[in-house]
Amino acid sequence: MSQTAGYTGKILRVNLSSGEISTTSSEVYTDRFLGGRGVALKIHWDEVPEHVSAFDPENRLVITTGPVCGLPGLSGSRWQVTGKSPVHNQFSYCNLGGHLGARLKFAGYDGLIIHGKADQLCYLLIDDDKLELKEASQLMGKGAITTREELKNDLGSGFSVAAVGAAGENKVVFSTLLSDLDSSGSNGLGSVMGSKNLKAIAVRGTGGVTVADKDKIHSLRSRLREFRVERSTWPTFLPDERMKKEACFGCIGGCSRAAYQAADGQTGKYVCQSAYWYEIRAQRYYGEVNEVPFKANKLCDDYGLDTRCVETMIMWLSRCHKTGILTEEATGLPLSRLGSIEFVETLLRKISLREGFGDILAEGTLKAAESVGRGSEKLITDYMVSSGENNVYEPRLYITTGIFYAMEPRMPIHQLHEVSRLVLQWTAQARGIRDTYMTSDVVRAIARKFFGDEIAVDFSTYDGKAKTAARIQDREYAEECLILCDFSWPMLHSPVSEDHVGDPALDSQVCAAVTGMDIDEKELYRIGERAFNLQRVILAREGKKGRENDSLGEFNFTVPLRGDYGNPECLVPGKDGEIFSRKGMVLKRDGFERMKDEFYEIRGWDPATGLQTRAKLEDLDLMDIAEKAEAEGLLA
Repeated sequence: MSQTAGYTGKILRVNLSSGEISTTSSEVYTDRFLGGRGVALKIHWDEVPEHVSAFDPENRLVITTGPVCGLPGLSGSRWQVTGKSPVHNQFSYCNLGGHLGARLKFAGYDGLIIHGKADQLCYLLIDDDKLELKEASQLMGKGAITTREELKNDLGSGFSVAAVGAAGENKVVFSTLLSDLDSSGSNGLGSVMGSKNLKAIAVRGTGGVTVADKDKIHSLRSRLREFRVERSTWPTFLPDERMKKEACFGCIGGCSRAAYQAADGQTGKYVCQSAYWYEIRAQRYYGEVNEVPFKANKLCDDYGLDTRCVETMIMWLSRCHKTGILTEEATGLPLSRLGSIEFVETLLRKISLREGFGDILAEGTLKAAESVGRGSEKLITDYMVSSGENNVYEPRLYITTGIFYAMEPRMPIHQLHEVSRLVLQWTAQARGIRDTYMTSDVVRAIARKFFGDEIAVDFSTYDGKAKTAARIQDREYAEECLILCDFSWPMLHSPVSEDHVGDPALDSQVCAAVTGMDIDEKELYRIGERAFNLQRVILAREGKKGRENDSLGEFNFTVPLRGDYGNPECLVPGKDGEIFSRKGMVLKRDGFERMKDEFYEIRGWDPATGLQTRAKLEDLDLMDIAEKAEAEGLLA
């Protein structure tokens, strides 16, 4: 197997049932899908039959990198983990940062395919070409953070470790895997790893990554630095002097990712939703700012629990307690002390170890509500989506994001961000919170260049939203194949150019310079469209077929929008960029269905059923997929 620019040429295969470790060529996948999500999708399509469940040994846990991974200054060293998730028993994915992806590449592998189930708890050691499955009974029941640190102490600081905690071992539906810098992967894939008796993966590599055009890469790095926007650490009530910015391998710079050091010396990632999910509740309980939210965050990381799902579960538990449906005696939870460290410690332990009522909660909030009954399911409202994650950047506010939520097995955060980040920066300017260049004129100019029409950022109308959604999906899937970091890419705006409009061609220029492929913006987005269509076929095979399943939670059409995090008045650009509020509005059902009609037409699918067509798949160079999908009755 030859090494080509941007790739090692090899994917590692590990059969935990037999203990066999081998390699296969990555070129059979990268020629059409580049890397990342695209390659993982093709592996899943080829190797995971419809009847295989999430915890079946034959489910594949696939780790993939992209051609940009391992290169400094490009923010492209993310790594994806995919497989059939227990959340919906369908293909799903997560995306992590830190250093493990780069080290896997340096060890000589573009990806890792894990299947089977070990007879006893083990961990996988990858040290360049030294590959071993090692017994891990001494790590049983230990936290993901603890496991990571113990292995790094034993093996050396040059290793990156991804591990599961007790929740993963006990197959908690919303368990995570955790790697260095507390990078976490969600949507239940930690439980898939745990179901295989795989406690951890430790990786060290001493190789490098070749590129096709070094001079061009050097030039692009300089150009990308011009787009860098300095960001402070994540806004929190905790002492700023205890916050320290962190960077994943190859970061351009400018992300708000940070670590907090507590008074007792514990240090860990504290940013975004995982930082704020317990802050308000803790402040209400204690009447002061303290480190309980940080400790709650680290407990989730160590047990291996998705903070998004824990946040929504607490909302449901609180409502159930206030209405008398659940009591402290029946659950064994100190529900009257919600916001305290004692409450969250008890809750997370019971879930992770499946103790008592925690065994019910370990199946997720929706199933827990089914088990409890007594009207508890009615207390799940517009704060949660069907994956159990919290509802953010929603279609009642942004309209376009309704297509994203309807098409994906989980919260599609990268797609949501393309819309929301732009609008939130505009909102800050419009509300006078920050004096920036993100005026209505700049936002509309960005929309013309990146989305095809300025109507994309007129949120008083449903017009043009299907076209915008398709454009964003193609770009984001292409970036998930490369893989580029969502915090840095795409380069929508520029602090240095006269018009402040970014450059949509930079993604393809990076791809071409790294790989040597003759690829432009249009062709890169075509690769993204190819990957998106392959995921669509896979989800159809696994039960999510066409228009009837392209649905949203009923609350989107019936519950008026009350507010949004960081944007309480729900301000968005309206016609001609005028300030427009969607507060009190719902997503119009007929408007959403019209969006779907238009979207299916744009995609080349059957408008009546939303099913894909053989002609479209063949047009995307997916002839082999089309033939099999047609034989299985998945196409129109």
